[in-house]
Amino acid sequence: CFYIATSRQLKRLESISRSPIVSHFGESIIGAPTIRAYGVSQDFLKEAERRVDFNQACYYPSIIANRWLAVRLEIIGSIIIFFASLFAVLGRESMDPGLVGLSVSYALQ
Repeated sequence: CFYIATSRQLKRLESISRSPIVSHFGESIIGAPTIRAYGVSQDFLKEAERRVDFNQACYYPSIIANRWLAVRLEIIGSIIIFFASLFAVLGRESMDPGLVGLSVSYALQ
């Protein structure tokens, strides 16, 4: 619940910050002869870099949020595998080996 709302907002921010990059790039391509004629190529390059930097600043938290979710899911998966293996060892007297193998292999997935 917490991750979904956060991820949605981070993707929205990243998308909003990507749009000016695309429009600036298109405008720069269309106006390249004029930009060169006035000698302001470096100004346009700095503006493009500034916009890309801002986009990356919006994209980085999205990567961190995805990593946060991945770490928690890996921990949960490891706990499930641990308990499946623990119960298999504790119940080795009464459990069928095929059932133990099936439960551990499903826990690994």
